[in-house]
Amino acid sequence: MGFLVLDGLTKRYGATTAVDRLSLTIDKGEFLSLLGPSGCGKTTTLQMIAGFVEPSAGAIMLDRTDLLATKPARRGLGIVFQSYALFPHMTAAQNVAFGLEMRRVSRGERDRRVAEALNLVSLAGFADRFPRSMSGGAAAACRTGAGTRHPPARPPPRRATLQPRR
Repeated sequence: MGFLVLDGLTKRYGATTAVDRLSLTIDKGEFLSLLGPSGCGKTTTLQMIAGFVEPSAGAIMLDRTDLLATKPARRGLGIVFQSYALFPHMTAAQNVAFGLEMRRVSRGERDRRVAEALNLVSLAGFADRFPRSMSGGAAAACRTGAGTRHPPARPPPRRATLQPRR
């Protein structure tokens, strides 16, 4: 079984089918690009995986966990939207670090992940550049780097039941 498995994934909006029985298996460590014409279901598929759109049918498994039974905030996934969505007042490194900072990742771990992300997308030399000084391709790569550095999903907190002393 692959790391991410889509099995018969379907999304209908009334009479319109946006995604029709998509089945796909992606192994851990693989990169995948969804390419196709406007309106073919690329974004809808990503939104279903992230939990922003509920599928009409099918299954989504991540590391043998049923994502349809997992709330979006617990999935540990991010989406790189079609617009670059970079903060213009932040450097490339700050943009990549933003999501990690919001999740309260420690400074040392955040710096490590930012360096790793910028290296992954061949932008190691762009860490101190602002979006206005990057090409469109560099800006897209920066956003992609930011989307790859989220911490893994955490299991829901365990709840303890307190019993009164006797």
